[in-house]
Amino acid sequence: MFVILVFKRLQLDAITMKLILALCTLVIVQAGVIKEDGPCDGTIINGIYHEAEVLKTDLDRPYLLAVDLSTNTLYFSYSESKDDDVFKSARLDLNTKQYGTIDDVTNGFAQTVDQKTHEVYIGGNDGIYKYDPASNKAEFIAERGTNIWTLYYKDVLYFSVFPSQFLYTLSNGESSRFSDLQDTKVDHFIIDNDNIMFFTNATGLYSQEKGTNNAILYEGLPENGARGITTDVDGNVHVCYQEGIFKVNKETSSLEKLVGLDDSFGVAFDSDNNIIYADATRVVRLKPNKNKTC
Repeated sequence: MFVILVFKRLQLDAITMKLILALCTLVIVQAGVIKEDGPCDGTIINGIYHEAEVLKTDLDRPYLLAVDLSTNTLYFSYSESKDDDVFKSARLDLNTKQYGTIDDVTNGFAQTVDQKTHEVYIGGNDGIYKYDPASNKAEFIAERGTNIWTLYYKDVLYFSVFPSQFLYTLSNGESSRFSDLQDTKVDHFIIDNDNIMFFTNATGLYSQEKGTNNAILYEGLPENGARGITTDVDGNVHVCYQEGIFKVNKETSSLEKLVGLDDSFGVAFDSDNNIIYADATRVVRLKPNKNKTC
C-alpha cells in the first residue's frame, strides 16, 4: 500500500530538492516488477519476447534518465537518503555495467545529453554544470543559486526551475524565458523529429508544434502524473507513468501501453533502441529474444 505525497524541492539548508514526480510519489518503496498475465518471466513488446536484464540495484528512486548514444552511457539521479531526500547524479556504462557517481554537482538532479556533440549537462540546486566523463569532473556554466528542475538539449539547452517550473533556454551563456511556453509550468520536456514539443505538468501531457502556442492535451492518461518522457533512437516519444511505459500516438493524441510495471520511475533507450527503465530500486534493460516465446 502506497502513501501518496506531494513533494517540495527546497534549498540545501532545509529538506533539499524534494521529488514531486509530477503529482505523486511514495514514501513506502518497493521494487517494481513487470506485470504478466501468463507464464512468461519477461514481457512481449510489439509481438517480440523481451527479457529483463538488471543493470543496477540498491538505488533509491532512480530518476530523470538520459543516455549518451555515442558511448551507450546512462545518466540519472537518485535519492542518497530516504530521510531527507538529498540527490546525486550517477552514470552507468550500459555495455560494461560500470557504475560511478558524479560528485561535483550539489544535489545533482537533472541530466541531458547533446547527441551531436555528446556533451553532458547536469542540473542541481545551485545551477547548471557541464560534465566531462573522461575526468569525471563537472564545471559550473550557468544559473548560480537556481534550483534546476529539468534539462533537455536540442539545438539549445532547455531547462525549468523550481519552484516556478517555467521553461528557459540557455544559448551562448545567456538564458531567457522560452516564448512558446511563456506562462506554462513544465515538469518534463522534449522535442521529437517533427519539431513537436511534448511536455507534462500537473494538468497532464501536451504536444505543441514548436513556434506556435497551440497545445493539444492528451486524453485517457493514467491517474498518476508522468515520471519521465523520452524519445527512442527513431524519434518516437515514450512516457513513463507509475504503472508502466507508454508510446505516444500522435495521430490519435493518445498513449499505447508497451510495458506494465508496478512502480516505474523513468525511461530511456540505449543505442540499440532497447528500453531502459527505472523502478523504485533498480535500473533494468528489456532485451529482445526472438528465439523465445510465451
